[in-house]
Parts: sequence; structure tokens; C-alpha cells
Amino acid sequence: MLQFALADIPLIGPKAQERLARFGLRTVRDVIPHDRETLVGWLGEREGAWLHERARGVDRAPVEANRETKSVSRDETFATDLDDDGALAAKLLALADRASADVREAGLIARTVTVKLRDADFTTRQASRTLADAVQSDRAVYAVARELLTRLRAARRVPARLLGVALSQLVRAGREGQLSLLESAGNTLETDRDRVISRVIDEVREKFGPDALGRGGAQR
Repeated sequence: MLQFALADIPLIGPKAQERLARFGLRTVRDVIPHDRETLVGWLGEREGAWLHERARGVDRAPVEANRETKSVSRDETFATDLDDDGALAAKLLALADRASADVREAGLIARTVTVKLRDADFTTRQASRTLADAVQSDRAVYAVARELLTRLRAARRVPARLLGVALSQLVRAGREGQLSLLESAGNTLETDRDRVISRVIDEVREKFGPDALGRGGAQR
């Protein structure tokens, strides 16, 4: 847990990250040496006490039984920062594959795809796209995620420390409703064929193991 960036903690957004960075606080490891009083002096009573507890894994929020899944995410922190677009695309493909498989296993589909990128200087950025029609296949998820990664890389081109894919606005498969009468089937991002292929892949992996069937590459 010590190596985790503070950006990984829910509710610590970009503005909070900037404020914490002014005190040299970018990772959980940076926070641990400071006692509660020091953090309160820097950040105020509420924020300082909250950060002191969360960095130590303390969360006083009540546990909610049978809580419905709000989002599914997969990310990877690299041992060595990556700056090659091809290498990042390959990592993104694997993450999109795993996230979409998680969604399908839960019997869900997703309307929003988000890509998170943490730069070598610990700056965390993300981009999202909400779709007209929910998706669950790895091909469709990757297509959107690749577009978002391209946008993030164009905005700031520096080596990446972490890459993540999140799927949200989840609904039960079959409850997504009918396509708009103004849309033709050719305009939808995900086809019936995509979903059939994804189900076949899931069945093969369930029978022979998660590594039984892999993707050939990032260019699809």
C-alpha cells in the first residue's frame, strides 16, 4: 500500500493532488511519517485528520450490505516508466480485455469508459466518454479506450507510470433498452458479433484457464 499514489484514494481529485504536492505528499509513503497534528496544521482539521486515517487504511464509513457495483476498473503500475505508444497500446488492450471480462462476468454492461494515466511526475489525468449504447465486449471497450489514451497523450507527452481502464454507468445486461429509432444498426459501436465472440472467449477461458486465449496485438 505504501507505494500507492494519493490519487488512488477516492475523493482525492486533481486539485487536491496539487495542494498535497506542495507539501511533498504524492504517495501514501510520503504521508505515513507525518503525525496527525502536522497534517492538520497543513490541511486543516477535517482534511488533515481524514488523510491521516486513510493513508493508514482506516475508513469509518459504514459498510453497506448488498451494495450494487458502481464501476469496474483495472490498472497497472509499471516497473519502468513507459513512453512508447505501441507499448502503452498493448498494455491498454490487456486492461480493456480484463475490465470488460469482469463486467460480463457480473452480468453487466457499461455506458461510460474512462482511461486514467499517471505521468512519471505523479500527475494523474483521465479522460472519459459516455456512449449512447452500453457495451461489454473487449473490442468495443478497447476502441473507445484507445481514442481516450490518444487524447491524453496528445495533451501531455511524457513517460507514463500507471495506466488504467474503468467502466461505469453499469446496468444489467438486457435492461439497456431499445436502440433509438433515429439510429441505424450500422452506427452502433458494438455489434452482436462482438458480444458473441466475447462470450466464446469467456467460455474458453473458464474451461482452460484465464491465459488460454490471448489477444494478438493492439492494432485491431
